[in-house]
Amino acid sequence: MRALAVAGAVIVALAGALVAFAPASLVSSRVEPLASGRVRLVANEGTLWSGQAIAVLGDGALRMPVAWRVEPWPLLRGEARIALAPPADATGAPRGRVVLAAGRTSVEALEFSLPAAAAAALVSARQTAPLVRAGGNVTVRVDDLVIGHAIERGSVRLEWRDARLAEAAHAAIELGTITASLAARAGALAGPIVGRDGAIRIDGETSLGPAGARIAARLAPEPAANAAVRQVLSRLGPPAADGSVSISLAGSLPR
Repeated sequence: MRALAVAGAVIVALAGALVAFAPASLVSSRVEPLASGRVRLVANEGTLWSGQAIAVLGDGALRMPVAWRVEPWPLLRGEARIALAPPADATGAPRGRVVLAAGRTSVEALEFSLPAAAAAALVSARQTAPLVRAGGNVTVRVDDLVIGHAIERGSVRLEWRDARLAEAAHAAIELGTITASLAARAGALAGPIVGRDGAIRIDGETSLGPAGARIAARLAPEPAANAAVRQVLSRLGPPAADGSVSISLAGSLPR
């Protein structure tokens, strides 16, 4: 979800910079303080109204091209409307529209993808646990998302294809495709998380909101799962008679 923060930070910068034809490099000087150093924009080209750059997250584990175009007239009524489109030859770059108004942010048909390895590196950089190696690709689709003091409406779908996870020197566990389909509910995004076509079957619920992120799920080994997979599951908690394990995790979101 950090890419959404990138888009929001860029909008804030554009809304506050009403100098026509100003160089796009001015975006960086405004975005970086807003993102507390977690996001940097480099290789800026174009202007504040129409330009592109590379968003660098964390220590460089993820580099994502971002191209923007600002609609000038909505600024007169206090709205910053920015259209995102992938730069030429870019794969997985954000596409969609974000609108920033007083106390409210709207996201319309935003889609982007990133390697799971980059997402895992960002998470591991904030933890003291051993680095988790991840494989596959994650696609995020956001529709009609409106955020005020809480999440008012909208939906988010995450799909992790060819999902693989391994810690330290252990062999990777094939997880197939993992999807989370979240919709606005009681001020947060919540919905089912499902994993199929891998060594482990995943069924659970997850939520994401101002209070943090939560997930409760049942992880069951598929009949063909080997002993190593079952051993990994047993380390997560006491297994049931069928070898399945129930987990419940919660954590705050980075600010």
